[in-house]
Amino acid sequence: MNSKKLDSILKNIPPATIADEKKLDAMQHVFSATPNKTIQEKTERIVAEIPQVLKEEIKNYIDKNKGITERIIILKALKLFGFHINDDWLVDKRSTR
Repeated sequence: MNSKKLDSILKNIPPATIADEKKLDAMQHVFSATPNKTIQEKTERIVAEIPQVLKEEIKNYIDKNKGITERIIILKALKLFGFHINDDWLVDKRSTR
């Protein structure tokens, strides 16, 4: 391997030793997959049985209100009960792609 190629490769690899904070922050910025986006929070799936009539009402509501999903409806309801819900969670992820 040519030494220029090796130098080019090694220049992009972080050192194995601890660097000062400025260098470390710069390296994290270079090597992060999404440098300008926030880190995704872990999510869990909740499954609940509901009456079919209610499911149909929810489906009709979603059809009439574009940009609203079942997830958003549930989160808004939980917010009304006093749960802490970030406004970022109330955005349809499919609309932001």
